[in-house]
Amino acid sequence: MSINYRDLDSWAYWQAPANADEISSIEALQQAFHQAYVPGFPAGIDTAAMDAKLPEVKYVFIGLNSGNAGPIPELFGNFHGKANSGDYRLATITYGTAAWGAFMTDLVPIRESKSSAVTIEEASAQNLLSHLAKLGIPESATLIALGKAVYTALDGHIPTTRHLEQLMHYSLVNGHWNAAAESAKIQAIIAKSN
Repeated sequence: MSINYRDLDSWAYWQAPANADEISSIEALQQAFHQAYVPGFPAGIDTAAMDAKLPEVKYVFIGLNSGNAGPIPELFGNFHGKANSGDYRLATITYGTAAWGAFMTDLVPIRESKSSAVTIEEASAQNLLSHLAKLGIPESATLIALGKAVYTALDGHIPTTRHLEQLMHYSLVNGHWNAAAESAKIQAIIAKSN
């Protein structure tokens, strides 16, 4: 079977700091992830093995769209851009949780770093669900909107049987980011879905 990934698709794996398991403070862990951050999907992960994970996906992170400041997309390169994209923040709060290794994609298939220039169309939510279904991701997977715009676009536009949650967007332009608060949210989402 041939999997038709979009260049928006990826997995929640990043290069972890060597001492990540020894760090007890989420703020210190975030600093360690920032220092250890390497753009691109981790070389040590077998991308071919990801296909077999699709029917077992429990969580799907959904961003608004892919930024255009990063390198030319590679397979699973979305959400793995330059360090100034802030992707290490999402890595920090998912590390060591059931959300580490989650599937990731974007709602709108456009490369644009300025989110105010992105238009969410009426069909965006249904197009997303259709894409997830084509990949074989179960309908039981919890959809985790990254930011208010994505949550608003999905809430009320997807079947009520789908589990929808929200995290604050991790972008560095988001001055309200609080790693401890977002870590607590992801823990609560995982606890609720079990």
